[in-house]
Amino acid sequence: MNEYSARRRFVPAAAATLILLGTTAVSFPQVIENPKRPPSPNAGRIVPLKEVARITDEKGKFFFVQPIAVFTGRDGSVYVQEYKQLLKFDPQGRFVKNLLKRGSGPGELNDNLTDVLILEKEIILWSSNSLKLIRINLDGRLIADKTSQVPLGSLLGTFGGRYFFLKREIGERPKSGISGIFENDYRLVTFNERGEIVPTPVLMPCTSSLHFRPGSVSSGTISRPMPLAADDRSVFLFHSPEYLIKLLDLETGEIVRSFKREYDRVKYTVKTPPGYPAELVPKFHNDLCRLLWRNDRLWAVTSTFDPKKGILVDVFSREGRYLDNFYLPLFKVRRNNPQIYAPMAIHGDFLYLLEADEDDLISLIKYEIGGN
Repeated sequence: MNEYSARRRFVPAAAATLILLGTTAVSFPQVIENPKRPPSPNAGRIVPLKEVARITDEKGKFFFVQPIAVFTGRDGSVYVQEYKQLLKFDPQGRFVKNLLKRGSGPGELNDNLTDVLILEKEIILWSSNSLKLIRINLDGRLIADKTSQVPLGSLLGTFGGRYFFLKREIGERPKSGISGIFENDYRLVTFNERGEIVPTPVLMPCTSSLHFRPGSVSSGTISRPMPLAADDRSVFLFHSPEYLIKLLDLETGEIVRSFKREYDRVKYTVKTPPGYPAELVPKFHNDLCRLLWRNDRLWAVTSTFDPKKGILVDVFSREGRYLDNFYLPLFKVRRNNPQIYAPMAIHGDFLYLLEADEDDLISLIKYEIGGN
């Protein structure tokens, strides 16, 4: 039993009915267990990165306020997601425009932009606050705008007119006054153009903290779903603090593969404010913090960090076989939270990273990936 499953876990009664209805028709693949070390004779090397561009605020054009993610399009365009804007840059790093319109009209958002999908010919914007799903073309022109009647959670992908979400199950809450780290079940559901929400038998737990104080309660995210589209129908993702990667087939709506490898967990040593409840502090960083796709290989960015080498990246085949690992010489990745987001993306031989300097000013860095 791991650190998190040993803690209190709440399984909603409503989920049991769905599971009973679906288990006779649905089978889940066995987890592929990989060894601690990959077979590559060059494992553990440093893959060089050469900085070729540094994109910073341009007065009168754009400012990085609170960037949370970076994406690349198939044409090499680069997109930086913030809660209140979606900035587009061309393949040369030149600013194009802010694609997010603020307001309450069609194609506009007043609330936070929480999820983005960059497709071949369009972009999907989702706000889990306003429950609004917006489709725009690559230039920002509105294609469609739809609002859900109920919360849907995190957007993972889309295929054949269906949108795949991880929706939190409504169930028992911990008793008032019990603070700690808990697992919550999230169900894979689809949302279609007719506004229908269809649950699946697939459950994926995520981890959060709850802090009860007199007259109030606050929550914090320990783990969240982190998806990566490898192609139009294949989405790799992880959702738990411990090392486990899953492959979601968007055409069938099934988890077709799960895999992991033996991993030495990284202790969480971030200092907390005086008086901060010890039961809210995880023992370890999340094992994984980002997934990348390059040359038909999955790069799993881990939480292992070497002050002389950088951050460790594991390499898997599409089938989930552990092939290789190496270090990326990145030393300014923020490590002040258990998730270590490491917002980065890849297109061809270039890696894009949102990086903060000593004054906490954020830049988008374009690196050329050296021999690998």
